[in-house]
Amino acid sequence: MQRIIKDKNIKWWLGCGSCIILFLIIAVFAWEKMSFLVKGVQIEASIERSSTSLAHIVGKARHATYITLNGREIFIDKDGSFSEPVALIPGFSVITIDTEDKFGNTKEKNFQLVYKESAGTVAMLK
Repeated sequence: MQRIIKDKNIKWWLGCGSCIILFLIIAVFAWEKMSFLVKGVQIEASIERSSTSLAHIVGKARHATYITLNGREIFIDKDGSFSEPVALIPGFSVITIDTEDKFGNTKEKNFQLVYKESAGTVAMLK
């Protein structure tokens, strides 16, 4: 066995090495293109506050096909971006964003807010 490996010339080694490198490049490319199947939906969201009791939930849901805000369906553009107004009530509020992709993977993100009407401020709890 050792003699067979030692008898190979440089052309054979370059051919085998280039095939291995090509296979690794294809495998990395395929992983990058298909990794969303493993990762599922990714949610990035934040709250933009105005001077009234109205706040806007702004964010991006990558690979999402269906998204709800507190159980109400909201619409996303082709990039997954969304912006939706939410009326705040005085006191403690929970805002829930649920998403689903075309493979049935789901993800949920919660915001806990405390709105003080007299001060006109919102505190976000994690």
